[in-house]
Amino acid sequence: MDNNTEDVKAENAPGKKASSGNVDTSLLHWRNRLLTGWFLINSVDEHYLYHEDPKIASRVWTTCFHLIENETGQPLQRVALGLFGRLVVLSLAQEGSFYLSHGMRKYCGVDQRQNSSQKDQEVSDSALQMYGEKKADVSILREQLADASFCRSLVMALVFDHKEDSSIGGGHHPQWSAGIEEILRDATSNLAPRTLFPFQRISRSSNVFKVQHSQLVQAMLLIIGKESAQASITHLLDIAKELASSPPSEDQRNQQCTSAEIFGGVCRAILQYNSDFPELISAWNDILLPFLDDVIPKIPISLTGAFFDAFRYGIHHFPPSTFHSLTNWLIEKIEKTLWQHEGQKQGADNMVTEKSSPEPSESIKKGETSLSSASGSNDGFATQSKWLLIASAILIELDAEADLGAAVQFPWYTHALHPMEAKQKKNEENQVLFPVEELNQSWNIINNRLLPCLLKALGHPYEKCREHIAGCLFRICYCHRKCVNTSKALLKSQINGSLSSKEDRRSTNQDPGSIIIDKLCSIGSAREYSFEEQHHALITARKFIVYCIHLGDSKHEYSEFVIPLLPISFESVNVTMGDSSEGEVSAANRVLEAEVVKGFRYSLADVSSSCVITYGLDNDMTKVLKVVDKMLSNTSWQVRQAATHFLRCFQGGHKFLFSPEQTEIVTTTVAKLLSDERREVSSAAMAALTGILAATPPYSVNELVKAYVTIANKSKIKRKKKKDPTKVAKSPPAGNIISQKERERARQQQTSVFFLCAAILANPYDTPSYVPEALAAISKHSFEKSAPLAVRETVKMCCGEFKRTHMSDNWEVHRKQFSQEQLEALEDVVSTPHYYA
Repeated sequence: MDNNTEDVKAENAPGKKASSGNVDTSLLHWRNRLLTGWFLINSVDEHYLYHEDPKIASRVWTTCFHLIENETGQPLQRVALGLFGRLVVLSLAQEGSFYLSHGMRKYCGVDQRQNSSQKDQEVSDSALQMYGEKKADVSILREQLADASFCRSLVMALVFDHKEDSSIGGGHHPQWSAGIEEILRDATSNLAPRTLFPFQRISRSSNVFKVQHSQLVQAMLLIIGKESAQASITHLLDIAKELASSPPSEDQRNQQCTSAEIFGGVCRAILQYNSDFPELISAWNDILLPFLDDVIPKIPISLTGAFFDAFRYGIHHFPPSTFHSLTNWLIEKIEKTLWQHEGQKQGADNMVTEKSSPEPSESIKKGETSLSSASGSNDGFATQSKWLLIASAILIELDAEADLGAAVQFPWYTHALHPMEAKQKKNEENQVLFPVEELNQSWNIINNRLLPCLLKALGHPYEKCREHIAGCLFRICYCHRKCVNTSKALLKSQINGSLSSKEDRRSTNQDPGSIIIDKLCSIGSAREYSFEEQHHALITARKFIVYCIHLGDSKHEYSEFVIPLLPISFESVNVTMGDSSEGEVSAANRVLEAEVVKGFRYSLADVSSSCVITYGLDNDMTKVLKVVDKMLSNTSWQVRQAATHFLRCFQGGHKFLFSPEQTEIVTTTVAKLLSDERREVSSAAMAALTGILAATPPYSVNELVKAYVTIANKSKIKRKKKKDPTKVAKSPPAGNIISQKERERARQQQTSVFFLCAAILANPYDTPSYVPEALAAISKHSFEKSAPLAVRETVKMCCGEFKRTHMSDNWEVHRKQFSQEQLEALEDVVSTPHYYA
């Protein structure tokens, strides 16, 4: 920028606001001012901030401040916010060379062909040689952030930088003129450096939360220094409290989300400023925790995800000792408010007893008065849900610290989050940078206090709480395993590769995973639960399985948690309250049981199709087959049907991993179910057998078909011979023996016919040599005198499907496989009877 007059220079000296100048910016059209702001964003670089003339940097800062304060909610303010973010990032250039622009790299003469770490080091050295120890002049920023009115204007600019809430008033897409939307997008991208946060499998929970806003708040607090940041933090948190309790309006969602973004940035800045343990405790107890006590009960449950992301950003990649006070505070909240199974009052929110588990809405209405005194909210279950969700955020970040790479060194993607510590520290003496004791201390408090509380709340009446409880239990299992592995690795490196048995036992003796699995497996047989609590606990167990499937590792979670929970999953699909149940059954209980059965059916289907044992442990495959084989002999037909469907999908996913012995075992097991007395089970078994035979070698199927053709020909219903009235039997026939033989014949008939039908359906595109023979054999069982109704319908269905897939375009090719007798037998089943026949 060029200052042509001395008046303009004087009015824009450091400490002066641009609004007090003689140049009337209102004479410019808003579009021209917008283009000017966009030009500044793309043209301003380090030269302006490190220039010898401080008036140049002052003019840029004051222009930015003027637009933020006077262009409320307009595109100009959003562009000014982007300019403000760029200036803040450039001011941190000496703190971390990551923030230097491409132009500065080129100006410093760095060879672009070098690797990034060497390049950053040379850029930093060149910058120091060029500017010496001189830092960017941020006195004007320090002065502005000490002003509460400017902080309010800045926070409101962050509020209006969100998308409009379309759930209020229908919403509409802003109709900007040509090029305006691109300018706003460019300004938003300059708020903070791009980051890969959260760097984990668990992504952000809110689609409204902007990490760039938290980065901006953190960066500007780090620039102005620790002493000056204290006043700014007070202003920002006071404004954030007001935003959290904002009244209903079209901007309410954005205001409450901005409150979370401010907390995330402030929390991270405070943790970076206070490295001493007493200072950390004081910062948590005096600043951050009182803010959370006031804000969390006020926010709606729909925006809890924004604070979930804010918590994760605030403590991301910090040692557990830095947020140990937060962990203690949160567990105390959960212990005081969370519903417990015993029915004894565990705080003000515990108003549901063991014998009576009313609906969540009724419980909330009954406990309005007591809940308000404990949590500041009339919705007690909603408050419990918030605490549980925040607990899962802390557990996730403990998992991040258990990562060996994050514990020992700072990865390349953490430069944007750790500008003060951008240079990786070399551990030449092979000393562990991350103390294992801190991690173990955090896990001790989780295992001893949080875990028992969660296990007592498995039967929670509120759906959202059950979901979060299952999520926390999964995070505890998942993160503790990584914690143990990391502790072993760090201890081994600390003592040159030798880990004492005592330390090994100390890191593995308390496994919360086994405690959780034992508790979940005992839900079905536990007499301590009422009907409602038991089924609520089963829903929690199902959600735990879902978390293990979709968020866990197949090698560990499937083997250690999913397989042990398979028996209770199968047993839970059994409907105990049928139409013939004795006594009166409430409709609510029927609906609850139906929900449990439906949920576990979906979970079993998910396990059978999604989880593939490809990690080399054949023993796990054998364990699954043993569990399924046991369930196939269950007295409940619903369990047998579910096990059959499970085996069908499980075999389909592992058909190329099965050994010949396992394939034979599965085939024999499914073939036994073909004669099940329930039509649902036998039909499912035939469908499963179809898939198995499709992947079986043709020569093996040919041998099986020949064997079952022989059985099918011998098992037809025989005509009863007329007895000679002149011959009188000396002794009456043994009725029990006859009926037993008839049952055996019917079983063999159904098994053989269904097996042959499965062999035919397993070849929808070709005609092996055994298919005509099987068709001729089953055609004899299509008549009323030779087979019961179930067998006749299956034969007609099979022959009709063969006609649809084969007797069309390529029938002349398939027909060559049939003899004349076999064709006539097929025509007897598939042909339509003539009217005059």
